[in-house]
Amino acid sequence: MAEVEELLDDTRLSMPSGAELRARGGRRTVRRRMAAGVAVAAVVAGAATWGAMPGGGDGREVRPAATPSSNPFKAGGVVRLLQPERMPDADKWHWKGTEEDVMADLPLPKVGGTDSCPESYTVRKAPGQVQYGTEYYSDKGATARQRVTEYDSESVAADEVALLREALTECGLREHGEGAKPYWSGTTRSSSRLHVTVERWRGWVSVVEVEADESAR
Repeated sequence: MAEVEELLDDTRLSMPSGAELRARGGRRTVRRRMAAGVAVAAVVAGAATWGAMPGGGDGREVRPAATPSSNPFKAGGVVRLLQPERMPDADKWHWKGTEEDVMADLPLPKVGGTDSCPESYTVRKAPGQVQYGTEYYSDKGATARQRVTEYDSESVAADEVALLREALTECGLREHGEGAKPYWSGTTRSSSRLHVTVERWRGWVSVVEVEADESAR
């Protein structure tokens, strides 16, 4: 996979090739894990509002009230992902990267871990998509993950979000917030605390998860 990287105000950006983006025959994933201390591409200004994870700091970034007319997850042909310091509750968890470049393929509605939300891992054929993601961990017993997925159409994206909502409910999480900025939180089957923020813009969906051991609260 070809990648384009450039430095813009100390922000690292990466992008698959145009040919890969145009290939819509099946499900593909573009994943990056970064070594500790290396910043992953920052989300475009105002792209996300993060609700507070229970027991942590408020970790909020303010999104403009109006629905953006341009893609909040991609600018200049480049998909932008959250840096560790912009992930929820970064002051509490001090997120770090890993040295691995390949992550498991995690199409929606998979959420949390296989033991914390097993219902969401039911085998199904995912629609055509291109997915970008990054994952971090904390020495205090928590993990954070962002997935930004581009689908073939708005209707497909809406259907996938609907399936994700069902999975989150089955996982035991409760929905908070309204409109374009909902988030879910609660205790999972494995007794961890899970906080999930979901955003959709046309055919694009961003899912940010923070999962912490109950003892780490």
